[in-house]
Amino acid sequence: MTTYNEAQTFCEIEKFIKAVVDDQISCEQFKQQIVPLIIKSRRFFIAGYDYVDSIIIFKLIERALFQANKYRLYENIYDLPDHVIELMIADIQSQFERIQDGHQYDQKQNKAETKKVERFLLDIIQNTDCLMIFPMRFSIRESVSSLVGFNGFECYVNAILREVRARETNVFRCIHSVIWKIKHHPEQGYYLQIYFIYAGQAQDTTLSDHANKLIAKCEELSNGFGEVYIEEQAKKGWSVNCQDDRQIQRILQLLKSDFNANSKNHYLRVMLTRGKTFNCERIPLKLN
Repeated sequence: MTTYNEAQTFCEIEKFIKAVVDDQISCEQFKQQIVPLIIKSRRFFIAGYDYVDSIIIFKLIERALFQANKYRLYENIYDLPDHVIELMIADIQSQFERIQDGHQYDQKQNKAETKKVERFLLDIIQNTDCLMIFPMRFSIRESVSSLVGFNGFECYVNAILREVRARETNVFRCIHSVIWKIKHHPEQGYYLQIYFIYAGQAQDTTLSDHANKLIAKCEELSNGFGEVYIEEQAKKGWSVNCQDDRQIQRILQLLKSDFNANSKNHYLRVMLTRGKTFNCERIPLKLN
């Protein structure tokens, strides 16, 4: 691709490592594919970040290539003998269990988060009469995605959460809670999955055309770099009568299904060790 971004690059690396593990890459293909990936990843790879095992293994292979070809890596790698490349391929394939363990850990983590989401929502339901929930996805516009890495994306996420916690704008003034998670679409990049929860009668807690006002505020907070998606049928919000067991079960299933959508391949492939990527938050009232 002529333009590329951090999110796409790490997915390309992961796809490359998977193809090697599955024995779908020849020595010649290995040489042809790894050089562009090394060049791309050197722009985005940052020490101090946690990466999935595929990315770690790739960087170890890159280091080995430097050792095998110290002075003219990008020109001479194509001349490396096949037996050297075969050793590298064998080394990657020997890491199969490590990669699988990483995927299994992510799925286990997602199950734990889903249970936390369910408990959190049930606790809210038990303490209120009715709820209104607006599900939203915030991402970076494709036209500027090559300019914004995970660090920049996280800044926009934090800007949205600060505004929510402050309760200073009308669209967030009556908010009760938020559930949020940072995810990674393999083609489209990083995105924030967030649920804005309002407790009480809709006419008392939400504005007219509330979903579009949420969209406008979140896009404003990203200085025009972000875009927000709310499904058309969800723009009126998910309303719940907390005294009706059928509605309670319906909203629990709806939220769990939406939260888990694409969980097998939208896991976060890179994250800051010091940053949070998931939370269920009660937004406290501010006392003036």
